[in-house]
Amino acid sequence: MLKKFSDFVGSKNTSDFPIDLEAYSYASSEVELKPFMVLWPESVDQVRRIMLYANQSRTPITIRGSGTSLVDSTLGENSVILSSERMNKILKIDVSNKMVEVEAGVRISDLNRGLAAFKMAFPISPVNPVATIGGMIALNLVSKESHSLGRMEKWVEEIEFVDGTGKHFYTSKKAAAVGKEGLSGFITKAKLRIAEQQMLSFDIFNAEQLSELLKKVRQLENDLDVYFLEFFDKKFSEIFGFFNSYCLVAAYASLKGKNRILPESSAILKKVESAHSSARLKGYYYLQDASLSLEKSYDLIQWCEKNNVALQGHIGLGFFYAYFLKEDEGLVLNFRSFVKSLGGQSGKLFGHGVKNAGLIGSEEKKLLVKLKDEYDYNNIINAGKLINYR
Repeated sequence: MLKKFSDFVGSKNTSDFPIDLEAYSYASSEVELKPFMVLWPESVDQVRRIMLYANQSRTPITIRGSGTSLVDSTLGENSVILSSERMNKILKIDVSNKMVEVEAGVRISDLNRGLAAFKMAFPISPVNPVATIGGMIALNLVSKESHSLGRMEKWVEEIEFVDGTGKHFYTSKKAAAVGKEGLSGFITKAKLRIAEQQMLSFDIFNAEQLSELLKKVRQLENDLDVYFLEFFDKKFSEIFGFFNSYCLVAAYASLKGKNRILPESSAILKKVESAHSSARLKGYYYLQDASLSLEKSYDLIQWCEKNNVALQGHIGLGFFYAYFLKEDEGLVLNFRSFVKSLGGQSGKLFGHGVKNAGLIGSEEKKLLVKLKDEYDYNNIINAGKLINYR
């Protein structure tokens, strides 16, 4: 089989070496699942040939970008890892029409470095700067900027993907791929909207009483000048030097904020965007997501504080990131149960993958089954993820 796939992509883009299999046995989660081969295609034709053969031979395929999944989406025991890492070109930048065409393996940090020369940016930013465009599309990513700019789907104009039978699509009908976590096919290319680099001003609100801070959120959540609202609990505030209190960072797409001079506003933005890495450096090992109403966020914040769990998030949207110390692994299930008891959900930020597959509702499952029927009837792609199919 190695020779067969080498015929499609070349020997340099095919490996079953133990060192590569070991490297691709891990992602950003703590699970280890070992594949039996890794492929790095460089063109849509190579992907199409891989899928055709995999479908005919019933070879399981696991799609992977930069391996940032926290729900084991990019791991596959005894499967072929199909990596987009070498499909990483920025193909076209159209400044006048504010469009960019990229291969799916382009990392968001690299894309924005390329766009910076034109004073442009792709404004939806994941917590992990090495996330790929393909992965962001597959998750229909939510970011802090979604407060004013919406989810990833609003910035995607067209998608190219290859389904589980080897059929090739280039379409503006995005529903088959956006937010489907690779269930329908391997995203190879996308045309995206871009924007001029946004100049922001900031206000930082500190409060010792949680009710006082939530009152401020209610005042700001419908303010049309607000670009994003980020909440930080007392642990994060201490890390950032924002005093030992609850903290709300409000960014405005105007000069409304008190912090509007470039050096100080840039420093605040850098702190906000370093939250994920800062928590990791402090020893917070396990990461969970939660989405729930503002009214219920009071209970969530109090629970996290009581259980020594660090919490931050896009509070205006009702999305939170909870960080657990390694010795507190047992609290993770308690956290998920507590979120559910509040009427909230997990998996809306990180996706469902394997870990959150049981949280998908019956109606959503029916839609995903229909998607599989149409694009991957033999279930070769990401089998066992999101839903149990066939």
